[in-house]
Amino acid sequence: MSTPPTLAVATDFILSHATEQDLTYITETVKQRRAALAAIRTASLTTGTPVRIANIKPRYLDGLTGTIGQIDGTHAMVILDAESTDRLRSTRSNRRFIVPFEETSYDLHGVPLSCCVPT
Repeated sequence: MSTPPTLAVATDFILSHATEQDLTYITETVKQRRAALAAIRTASLTTGTPVRIANIKPRYLDGLTGTIGQIDGTHAMVILDAESTDRLRSTRSNRRFIVPFEETSYDLHGVPLSCCVPT
């Protein structure tokens, strides 16, 4: 039985020996692996899971945190925590989400599950 290569061995190969064709193959393989990991992560999400929002547009939503309140197909409603609610309320470029001053949480609808990272 052979030992799987280490990250250091793989990195060394890429930096020192990989051809253009190798790099194309590696890039496609990385995309496939990222998609597989996203599918695994998405499948593990349930109502009540604490999450951080990542890789989303508009960018000012990146990094907001809360818990999943509802899942509808491939999207979630994330109940933002107090800190993220305040951050969303005070973001100058936010014209889409109106957060009343007295609110300490906010229901952010339509967040793709692929952008919900469990914390």
